[in-house]
Amino acid sequence: MKCADIFQTLENRNNDADVENHGPFFCSSRYQNGEMKKGIKEPWLGEGYYFWDTRIEDAKWWGETIYGKMGYIICHTTYDQHSSLLYDLVGDLRQLDDFIKCARFIKQRNNTERISFASVLAYLKKSGGFCYKAIRVWPLPKHLGSTGIFFSGNITALGDLSRTQICFFDKTLLTEPYQIVYKEPACNTQTI
Repeated sequence: MKCADIFQTLENRNNDADVENHGPFFCSSRYQNGEMKKGIKEPWLGEGYYFWDTRIEDAKWWGETIYGKMGYIICHTTYDQHSSLLYDLVGDLRQLDDFIKCARFIKQRNNTERISFASVLAYLKKSGGFCYKAIRVWPLPKHLGSTGIFFSGNITALGDLSRTQICFFDKTLLTEPYQIVYKEPACNTQTI
């Protein structure tokens, strides 16, 4: 077992006790009125509990990006990073290769050049044999970051695997109490 830190970013609603007593919080594909979520609010890994892996800085980035002046909080827990119930597209190249093969199969069958990540994941879940409780991914940023650490010849550099995300389909792999560890208050710009 290898326990790893994970962080969930939430809007700061000044309800700390409720957050710690009832968290983590589930991200569904629909709003409370039944309307499907779209764009940045759409759960791109499917429904589940979304966390940022290991780095609180990634959770802060999400808070600034999504909640900005409304303020946000970051909650912490841990999970077993070596669990056989984790579908790990970051640390298990065999699983990554299988996912890519499945995507190619679906694209060929549907005669299309593009397919969404969520479509491939949904196919795997429905096809049977997908017994995982969470998925760990690193979406490739449009501008791939570098650490500034170069290999000989200065042609390649050590990549920066920032913003690795995990979606837990249930709470099975969570190993510690869920606690608020950071608060960014709402920006109050009212003047009298």
